[in-house]
Amino acid sequence: MKAAQISRYSKILAAQINTVAVPSITPTQVLIKTKAAGVDPHLVLAITGKVKLFDHYDFPLTLGNELAGIVIEVGAGVIDFKVGDQVYTMPPLDKMGAFAEYVAVDAAIVAKMPANLSFKEAAAVPLSALTIVQALAILDTRQGGKLFIPGGTGGFGQIAVPYAKSQGLFVTVSGSGSARALAERLGADEFIDYTTQDYTDILTGYDYVIDTRGAGEFSKQIKILKPGGKLLSLNAGPNARFANQSADLATAKKILFSLLGAPFDGIAKWQKKSYDFLYVQPNGQQLAAFTQYLETTNIKPVIDSEYPFDQVNAAIAKIATGHSQGKVILKVDDAE
Repeated sequence: MKAAQISRYSKILAAQINTVAVPSITPTQVLIKTKAAGVDPHLVLAITGKVKLFDHYDFPLTLGNELAGIVIEVGAGVIDFKVGDQVYTMPPLDKMGAFAEYVAVDAAIVAKMPANLSFKEAAAVPLSALTIVQALAILDTRQGGKLFIPGGTGGFGQIAVPYAKSQGLFVTVSGSGSARALAERLGADEFIDYTTQDYTDILTGYDYVIDTRGAGEFSKQIKILKPGGKLLSLNAGPNARFANQSADLATAKKILFSLLGAPFDGIAKWQKKSYDFLYVQPNGQQLAAFTQYLETTNIKPVIDSEYPFDQVNAAIAKIATGHSQGKVILKVDDAE
């Protein structure tokens, strides 16, 4: 089978399409014929080695964090899926593997696809869906609370914004001026054009921020929160609370994460606010619940662009710009 792989960390965002063996499955796994895969910013971090602090990959590494496809083989111990089921999943970030014609994953992290979505649309969902579900749980959001998502019109925002709205939150996003119409389409209550506006001059008294930009924006994002407000980052870095809640983390790494996060925790505490970090985890039950949400609301993800499998590097280059409006999709099976 074909798989898009890297053989080492590199500043050059380039994968090679290699021919590899179709994976065999364990009794708890299913084998999925991939139809489409989502392309996300984490890939840039993985290729360049910027997530080595979390994940030590085995090379060659098959890229890809989310996919939709058809079950073609079921492990002896799997009871929830059968051959022919249309499914989607997010493999563990430390394994990846979605950019391949066939993917073996544990059945516990798989869910049946929403009936209202195509394979390409379904492939746009898993990573963003699990991220927003887990983020809102950590933030312990309350109806009526005000949430700011900087850069909330990209691959994450196209799922996060409507879901956050469904949970009763007032949602503000930022983006370039050309993204205003998309923000309105997603249901955002307020849009900040970062090319002409500074959100710290406009936003105040917010309850929550979900950071997608990193440490460089921390001081600005913490500023707009009211006392007791909560900032959760997907990018800035881990802290003591994240380390202590990670049961399988080595003691040395817990100490390291605590030290790295000390500046964030210190500033947040001084301002009577809080800082958390999320490194999203695969979860089939959460994804199945999200399937019900999508089917009930008939919400469909926004697709920015689609690339054939042999143009995987163009797809990665597109996501690396940070300017996509919606999700970038890799068509693994051209028949889809």
